[in-house]
Amino acid sequence: MIKYQKQIEKAVEVLKNGGVVVFPTDTVWGVGAAISSREGITRLYEIKKREVDKPTAILVLDVDMANKYGAMNKQAWNLAEKYWPGALTLVVNKKGNRVPMEVCGKNKSVGLRAPRHRLIQDLIKELGGGVVATSANFAGEPAPKNREDLDDNFVELVDLVVGGEAGGDKASTVVDLTEGEMKILRQGRVKVS
Repeated sequence: MIKYQKQIEKAVEVLKNGGVVVFPTDTVWGVGAAISSREGITRLYEIKKREVDKPTAILVLDVDMANKYGAMNKQAWNLAEKYWPGALTLVVNKKGNRVPMEVCGKNKSVGLRAPRHRLIQDLIKELGGGVVATSANFAGEPAPKNREDLDDNFVELVDLVVGGEAGGDKASTVVDLTEGEMKILRQGRVKVS
């Protein structure tokens, strides 16, 4: 238990200081930076070799935290209540100025997800805010499902790797709610009904 808590504390310290951390989720292995750290987000995009105009999801603890970053309309709340924590990313309109523009989609939308994995939940809780996150691989490469799938060259570029195993073999389902009607952008683990 002490070792686990030390991992969480170290990860939070790294994130608060502009670092980038690799961690397991309920889907695949992720890599992330604190939403409050422009430096961390910039490094995340550089390490990932991700196009700067490509949006990145924000991992949150729950619906209340999601509502700080995105305009959670009734449909978003209902889906979050039904499927969170879990493998569902909700794309909603950005709310206020807590979300850096580089994380947003072209229409100022933001992808929000509350993962069902104790480690990342505890990390977000200790951090006290969202984690800008994507799969822990170079852009265009397959998402790592297991710790041994992590690319050594990728791992060398980040500040810390924490945790044991990820929980799944598929990425999250992504649902766009920005225009009123629900549109599935990526079919993943969750079948939305």
